[in-house]
Amino acid sequence: MGDSDRADDAAGDDDTVRHQSPRHAAGPADAPGPASVPGPADVVIPAAPAVADRPEDVTAAGSPASAAGSPASATASSPASPAPSRTRAGSHAAAESHVRVDARLLEAALLNLRKRIAAVPLVFEIAGSAEVKTERTKLLSQIDDYLLPRVRRSAAPVLVALVGSTGAGKSTLVNSIVGTHVSATGVRRPTTNSPVLACHPDDIDWFAENNFLPTLPRVRQEGLARPGRDGLLVLAASEGMPRGIALLDTPDIDSVVKAHHEFAYQFLDASDLWLFMTSASRYADGPVWEILQHARERKASLGVVLSRVPQTYRTELSEHFNAMLDANGIAADNRFVILETPLIDGMLPPESYQPIRDWLADTAARSDRRVAVLSQTMSGVLDTFKSRVAAMAAHVEAQVVLRAELRRTAEASYERAFAEANAGLKNGSLLTGEVLARWQDCVVGGDLRPRRGGKPAKSAGRKGKRARRGASRPAALNTALRSAIESFIVSITDRAAEHVDGSWRGSPAGTVLLEDAAADRARGEYANQVFESAFGTGAAEPSEASQATAFSRSSPDLSLRAARAVGAWQDHLARLVDAEDHRTGAKRTFFDDESLALVVLVAMLGEDAPGADTPATEDEDTNIYTEPRRLLASVYGAGMLAGILAKARADLIQRVRLLLDEEMVRYVEVIEAAGPCDEVAAIRLYQAEYSLEAVR
Repeated sequence: MGDSDRADDAAGDDDTVRHQSPRHAAGPADAPGPASVPGPADVVIPAAPAVADRPEDVTAAGSPASAAGSPASATASSPASPAPSRTRAGSHAAAESHVRVDARLLEAALLNLRKRIAAVPLVFEIAGSAEVKTERTKLLSQIDDYLLPRVRRSAAPVLVALVGSTGAGKSTLVNSIVGTHVSATGVRRPTTNSPVLACHPDDIDWFAENNFLPTLPRVRQEGLARPGRDGLLVLAASEGMPRGIALLDTPDIDSVVKAHHEFAYQFLDASDLWLFMTSASRYADGPVWEILQHARERKASLGVVLSRVPQTYRTELSEHFNAMLDANGIAADNRFVILETPLIDGMLPPESYQPIRDWLADTAARSDRRVAVLSQTMSGVLDTFKSRVAAMAAHVEAQVVLRAELRRTAEASYERAFAEANAGLKNGSLLTGEVLARWQDCVVGGDLRPRRGGKPAKSAGRKGKRARRGASRPAALNTALRSAIESFIVSITDRAAEHVDGSWRGSPAGTVLLEDAAADRARGEYANQVFESAFGTGAAEPSEASQATAFSRSSPDLSLRAARAVGAWQDHLARLVDAEDHRTGAKRTFFDDESLALVVLVAMLGEDAPGADTPATEDEDTNIYTEPRRLLASVYGAGMLAGILAKARADLIQRVRLLLDEEMVRYVEVIEAAGPCDEVAAIRLYQAEYSLEAVR
């Protein structure tokens, strides 16, 4: 019969043969003496290791890993019979390294670490974010599902997770050990779609409460075993199970159902002892070694079962499997082989499963064995926290750095825009094109010529032929100046937005932020359109909606806000000019209100233009850089003119600054919308992990 035939055959699913337990191979003389049972306020765990285990130093069945690189180099001895010296030495070393810690202090340290891990700000999609989010979930799960329950109730039953590949016969082994059908078996793959936990009736209350896997719903089994619902833990109490130990039949690690694979890892992280089971036809598969490597990294207490081994090839398959375990650094003293054999009423013959059952019962009954199992697994989990928490803290620091960089990029872009505005509003660059043409029209038409004596003319009260002509030349100049200033503000703001957008999109995190923000704004715009359309107020233009979602240019309403700001500033300029004009009438050169404010505006925009400091003559009255200053000097004098220009410029610059700040707020809101990012979260993580190590 081929491997695939055996994997799918109903009888073959349960055909197994006995392999002697290493613990039972060692006689009573080899067993360590009894250890004291920890009190309710104590937890026994191994002391912090001085030297990390290396895969090449880990041996199994008493053979060095270097000698097990291939089947040919495997030891000739039976894989069920490890060297007695290894068992005694390991037990003695374990007994010496165990230390008592205050359970209350350990619980407090774990709760503090859990709080810090849960509060970790993972708001930006930087490199490794997905892995860190997954790792955070695993850390929280290990603390909630295993460490805290075990610290709070160290005397609770030992939980053994039976995990393995499809068709290995896990459910059949569980039923055989329990002595009744508690887990469904069959030819369908996968058969176990919901985990089944078998324990003695005296232990059922511990698992029925929310101590073990508190977030997992559970139900007590009644009647015959049948497939349960995915995600539901089935509790099966049976007198056939030894007291003090529970056996958890988990979904297959190589199941085609992804949820089953995730379940298997979740249950492993919540278990005290792992019993891994694979078949002779599947033990070389990739998922098998992924889970075994996970056990090695966790330093979990581990037993290994090779099932459905043909009697003819028992030696070859056992030696090859042991060699692979040794070569991969899998330290499993307890290795079992179950031969392919017919089932009896759907269960294994006693000689096939009894060594495994005796090993489990012995683990529950002997305090020293129990302490060794619990302390090794718990310490293995805690040992991994040092590097895992440190890696998470480093990622948090990178998140904080990225947040600061994104904000600095936005601030620097708009700061450059402000500097550009400050220079452009006085270097004469705006006094070209339409503005220059309208200035020359006014000069040629005599609209800006002052007159001496009398009272200044009031433009608001002007009537007659000139008023009937329509828009005056000074009004056209005013319009050109306003348009130039407004367009200038919008252009520098657009360039700042384009620079921020380009810089942010240079990183994946910035791209995600902008795309998410654009999507949110698009949804908001669509909702507004639907609302306005439903209530007859008129839907927004599609172009405006698309502009609202674009961060590569300024806000769609910036032009309107800039026009309002410039208009308000011109009103302020008119009041400023009128307030400063207080020289005696005999020595004054009069302008009308409109013309005087225009001349001041032109003089301010060309204050630092090339040649603006050169004294102008009356023959050069069309020079837009020098003529305004000459005219204003005749009205105010050089000293007062400088003060007026400084006040006018300061007010305009302040209004431009406000517009730029309002535009930059868009990007700050995008950063804030991603979520809070505590700058000291990484430090708190380091401190919490250090406190945990100090308690140990």
